[in-house]
Amino acid sequence: MKHQFIVLALLFLINTAPTSAQPAASPTAPMVLPPPPVSLAPVSPAPDSPSPPAPPQAHLLKILQKAGGFTVLIKLLRGTHVSDQVDSELSDLNDGITFFAPDDAAFSALKAGTLNTLSNEQQVQLLQFHMVPTYLTMSQFQTVSNPLMTRAGGVGGKEFPLNVTTKGDKVSVFTGVDGASVTKTLFTDGKLAVYQVDKVLLPVSIFSKGEDSAQGPAPPTKKPAELSVSGSSEVGKVKTGDVVRLVVGVGVAGVVASLGL
Repeated sequence: MKHQFIVLALLFLINTAPTSAQPAASPTAPMVLPPPPVSLAPVSPAPDSPSPPAPPQAHLLKILQKAGGFTVLIKLLRGTHVSDQVDSELSDLNDGITFFAPDDAAFSALKAGTLNTLSNEQQVQLLQFHMVPTYLTMSQFQTVSNPLMTRAGGVGGKEFPLNVTTKGDKVSVFTGVDGASVTKTLFTDGKLAVYQVDKVLLPVSIFSKGEDSAQGPAPPTKKPAELSVSGSSEVGKVKTGDVVRLVVGVGVAGVVASLGL
């Protein structure tokens, strides 16, 4: 009996004894969730910065009108539509244009009626003879190769060439008929160069070689006309190519004609 009591007492003590201290569990760290995926909209490339606007195209007539003193040249350019050709080629050609502009004084130096004796085609060629299909600065005239081809026509412009010489800062242009000096730069923009010249450039193909610039174009060759030389009776017929000496006796009827070779 005593033995059973001891056993029960031991069981009671075991069950009622405080449990040994356990190490406190560390608090659970909160779970960190990854941020939700961000939906990125497609990024469009930045627009190219706008290129600066191209400078307005120069117009030959406006340049001459602004400079003043080119009334005759402006009238010719309009009448032949060569000014339209210049404007059109400025839009299409990459090499640019150089134009030699004779002033009114240069045209006044021509023989009266010279322009009126030219056909429409020759007037166009005369103006195109002042037009080089290449942009040339004053300094480039010192190194350019002669002859300069012009827009006057022919295969590659070879029928209407110009030759340029320089001496210091002076530029002279020769045609085979006459020569002119560049007196002023009227306009340059990297594509069109307009230079004032003191004479009209006369091409050999239209004007006689060596003819004075104040004279008109060479007259067209005509078949010699037959002239009838007669007095009281017909003496004969002669041609204008012969040298005719007419001796007229006052009060004597008739004409004595003698031919000299």
